Amino acid sequence: MSKLRYEEMLPADLAQAIAAAPLAYFPIGSLEYHGFHLPFGLDAMHAHEYCLRAAEQTGGVVLPPTYWGFRGHEGFPGSLLVSEATVASLAADVFRLLTDQGFRLIVAFTGHWPAVQGQRLQEVAEAHMAQRPECRILVPDLFALHPTDREPEHAGRLETSAMLYLRPDLVEMQRLAEPGALQSITADCVEGTAEAGRAHFAVCLAELVRMVREALATL
Repeated sequence: MSKLRYEEMLPADLAQAIAAAPLAYFPIGSLEYHGFHLPFGLDAMHAHEYCLRAAEQTGGVVLPPTYWGFRGHEGFPGSLLVSEATVASLAADVFRLLTDQGFRLIVAFTGHWPAVQGQRLQEVAEAHMAQRPECRILVPDLFALHPTDREPEHAGRLETSAMLYLRPDLVEMQRLAEPGALQSITADCVEGTAEAGRAHFAVCLAELVRMVREALATL
């Protein structure tokens, strides 16, 4: 199987990948408090896994996940949220560098607050496409991929289930019984299960793959 992870590629691997599908996935997340039971890097891990599994079906390469995100649960233990300008500048640089390398479709996939961080990435993407029309950038909304389950949340049932499915070794559900555990997170997290995470992920992944294949067909 061809390599997917950009950081593991040799120059020949990269050239072959671009020739087969000039597509790059750019997973973006944050380091943010997600309650007592979930890891700080959940958003980036979640986005990275979507990108890796989508690339298995569409081709292309997957950049290492970016853990620097902006706005959210500032001031909570473990949150390392940088400025909006930092994230926007990083995204602009990455879009430019990927386009210079010959990529013609970029999927900027954020697992962190798509309605805010995703919107800013969309603005950066539109500015880039205006200057470099040979490159198209998609900025999927994680919470809009599922046809029926679209309620935004923070460390609730969906994100808890996702991590129970993807990285159960990093989840400690028993901590939800501790005093103050449900502060500033979505309370239905206690309903999270690995099976629910698997089912939800599969539906959203299929929609992401559909979107990417449709965009590839227009290149």
